[in-house]
Amino acid sequence: MLADSRFRYLHLPRSATSSRSAARNRGAEEATGDILIFVDGDQLVPPTFVEQHLRRYQGISAKKAVIGFRKYLRTPEAFDDRFMEYGGEEFLGGVIKSDIRLDLLSRLSDIGGDVKTSWHLFFTCNVSVPRVDFTRVGGFNEEFRGWGLEDSELGYRLERSGTQLVFDEDSFAYHQGPPLSPNKTVYEGWLKNLSLFIALHEGAPEVILQAMLAPIFNPAVGANWVALYEQFEMCARSTPTASHGSPAEVEESGFSVPAA
Repeated sequence: MLADSRFRYLHLPRSATSSRSAARNRGAEEATGDILIFVDGDQLVPPTFVEQHLRRYQGISAKKAVIGFRKYLRTPEAFDDRFMEYGGEEFLGGVIKSDIRLDLLSRLSDIGGDVKTSWHLFFTCNVSVPRVDFTRVGGFNEEFRGWGLEDSELGYRLERSGTQLVFDEDSFAYHQGPPLSPNKTVYEGWLKNLSLFIALHEGAPEVILQAMLAPIFNPAVGANWVALYEQFEMCARSTPTASHGSPAEVEESGFSVPAA
């Protein structure tokens, strides 16, 4: 594919300190716009992708960050260049699966109430955030290594600092490959990052409650994501949320983080 003069391409040599967080922070440092949009390297986006994000920032002064969604391609190698011009899914060889978060939001809408754990759904396969808010909270925490939770932890800090997280169910990126399958490496990495997440926000009950989701990533269990996440959301709704700027006091709970 020919280089596009509208883009700058940066390469960070792999090192002992390499991480998704470090790469995204470097990209944010080099960017010049007021809105930062994050996508993963294995995603395809339609020609209206940037416009779709930017329109959510028009006309409303409230601080916000936008959470988009993704779809998974049936045949990743069937990419047709006409997608870059027209954006139609017919140029991508078909879609096998849409974002499971949409199923969750539909299910939670039947229950009512605001989603208290939207920060956990802040997946950087497709999100945007004002540069000023990103900078104010310090960007991604580069202590996170491997897969998982570095983006949710940023979403948590954004929300606690007063940035509203909004879902855009019309914004899609297209993932070139099947959904993630839990395995031992993914599971152990997620547990380590969860331990770090909890340590960074000691005393925040909604952060500790994420331990409920561990069976989803345990290949020996294979728990249903939507059903278990709904339980996590309901528990978070009934738990006092840590106030902005100060951790809440938490009594010993029945949740523990399994040792990796």
